[in-house]
This record gives sequence, structure tokens and C-alpha cells, in this order.
Amino acid sequence: MSSRTTYDPEEILGRKEQEVELVSLGAQLAGMRVLITGAAGTIGSALSRAVAASAPASLIAYDHDEYGLYALRGALDELQPNMQRRMVIGDVRDKARLRQIFEEENPEIVFHVAALKHVGMVEDNPAEGASTNVLGTRNTSDVAREFGAKALVLISTDKAVRPHNMMGATKKIAEELCRARDMDGKSVTRHIIVRFGNVFGSSGSVVPLFAHQIERLLPVTVTHPDVERYFMTEREAVSLVLEALQIGLEDEGSRGSLFFHDMGPGVRIADLARRMITSQGLRPNVDIPIVITKLRAGEKISEALLAPGESAEATRSQQVALARGKIDRNLVTLTLNGLDAACRLSDEAAVRRMLNNYIHADAEIPTRIRAHVPEKKTAKAQDGRKT
Repeated sequence: MSSRTTYDPEEILGRKEQEVELVSLGAQLAGMRVLITGAAGTIGSALSRAVAASAPASLIAYDHDEYGLYALRGALDELQPNMQRRMVIGDVRDKARLRQIFEEENPEIVFHVAALKHVGMVEDNPAEGASTNVLGTRNTSDVAREFGAKALVLISTDKAVRPHNMMGATKKIAEELCRARDMDGKSVTRHIIVRFGNVFGSSGSVVPLFAHQIERLLPVTVTHPDVERYFMTEREAVSLVLEALQIGLEDEGSRGSLFFHDMGPGVRIADLARRMITSQGLRPNVDIPIVITKLRAGEKISEALLAPGESAEATRSQQVALARGKIDRNLVTLTLNGLDAACRLSDEAAVRRMLNNYIHADAEIPTRIRAHVPEKKTAKAQDGRKT
């Protein structure tokens, strides 16, 4: 987001930020050794600050972004100057580097945030997306299980729901890999999957793009008049991750499932653009035009939080729901093995073909739903529009 202009998420999203108890949720990490992959990104750094505030035994921030880690180190030193922390430059695609850090630090809780997340970039670079999002997740899980970590929390996305693009396909495979491993009774490491939408103001997302355009009085570009997305604030995202960890570790019945958050109705991106312009005392389509361009490759009009065949269940939390569904373990294994070979050869055509095959393995149309209906055991569909 612009360094000179800030935007109130409640004003722009048209809803109140949900009340969260980060202090009480973070208490579960007191005295724990915690490792965060992708720690320098928007969610990773927010999660790092929340973990630091919980007084862990140690915090290991793992990322390939040198400057991002440098900036995070400064923030953590201000927040918790006496906390034992280590900033590690490394890539989740490098299993030897991960194993080295696990040998030295022996983390008990692993938050796996590292991912290539931008639809257009992964669409153009599918082998890199698969290497990071799929094989990087497998590497992190392998090493966490090898060293007996208590839990690995995978950060996923609503784009993994009946994906229309390479990024969504990679995240769907990562989800199903972790769900399958969570059901492995021989492993002491729980795999807890958290699925949510866009985080307000995250790097590379639509909010900082619009802020940049508005600050310079440039046309604000929207890809389609009806495109809409789910949004949550940084605090809501961190709260969901911590609450999912707590519920998952305490509820053995949640094995093989995933957690998602009630983010309210989707937000039309054109409406979001208008609110951002208006919040700066400017008039949409008078002072700043809103220009409709076209959907980018792999982009959908709207997203969903449940995939075909998944069912939603209430949890003890009013904001967090649990989703269950079948997993084709054979397809996951075959795709992983194929991607491993294709990525080693940098064979982008083969990677794209395998991800497309994975996408089209399920041809059903998903139902758009609310994440959770309080005091009911099942979240019901709102309508049947296609996404």
C-alpha cells in the first residue's frame, strides 16, 4: 500500500472487522520453538509479530527474501528485543537447507506460509509455481515429520477451490497432500490446513495497486464489472491461523479436514475501487475514471470457499468452520511424482499439462456459500451461481 496514504479496511470493505483475541490465541505458543516459512511476506510477517508477542522459546523466520528478512528483524527487535530469534535465508525448494535448520533448531510448530501466490505470475511460470507451492510444501512436510514437529499449518487460498488457473491447482494439490498426511496415524505431526481469501493490503494485491493509481490520479483498472473476492484483514487472517492450530491440536476428530473463515459476502472489486476513491475526497469517474479492462488468464468472476463434494461443519468458534471431503490419494501421488520429474527438467509444458489434468479431474460446478452459520452444524449454500 502507498507509504503516504492509508485506508480503513472497515470503510473500504463495508463491514466491521471481526473481534479477535490474538493475545489469548497466541498464548498456546508460549515457550514453544516456532518456525515460519515465507516469514517476510505480508501474512508471514504479521504472523511473526503475533508469535513474537506470545513469548515463544524461539522464532525462526525462514524466507528467500533477504531485504524482507532484514526489515522483519528490525520490527521483531523493537517488539521483543530479548527474544531468541533467527533469520534464515533459505528456499522451501531446498530440502537440504530445510533439514539443516530443523537439525539445528528442532521447531515444534511450523507455519508454512511460503508460496507463489499471484495468479498471473504463476500462470506464466507454472514450473516455478509447482516447485514452490507443491514440492516446497512436500519438502517442508517431509522434514517436519522427520524431526517430529508437533504441527505444520499450511496457509492455503480460496483459489484452490475448483481452480481455473495454475496457482489454484498447485494449492489444491498442496492442500490434499497435507490432508492425506494428517490422516496418517503413524506420524506425530498434525497437518492443519487453513483456507482463506484475499488479505486487505497484502503485497501485490488489488488494494495497493488501486492506492498507487489513486495517489497519482491515474485511471483505476478493474478487470470485470462483476468480479468479486472475499477479503479479510491481517488481524483476522492471523487469528484464523492461530485458532485453527488450537482447534486442530485439541480435536483429533478434525484430522484430514481443513479450516476456513466467515469473511462475510464477497466484495465487488468495482465497489471497492469506488470506496477507495471516495475515501480520498475524490469522485469516481469524475476526478478519477474507473476503467474496465478484461479478465486475466485463469481469473474467475467470483471465488468459493467450499469445493464440490466438501461439507462444512461448525466448530466451537463463531468465525471458524471445518470442511471435509474425499481425497484422491492416487491422483495426488501420481501428480506429485510427475511434477517432481518435470520441474527437475524445467519442462513447463509437462507441468502445465499435469496441472490442467489435475484441474479437470473434477468437472462439477461449486456452490457459493457462507463460511459458517452460527449454532448450526452445517453451513448451507446461499445460491447456486457458477463461479
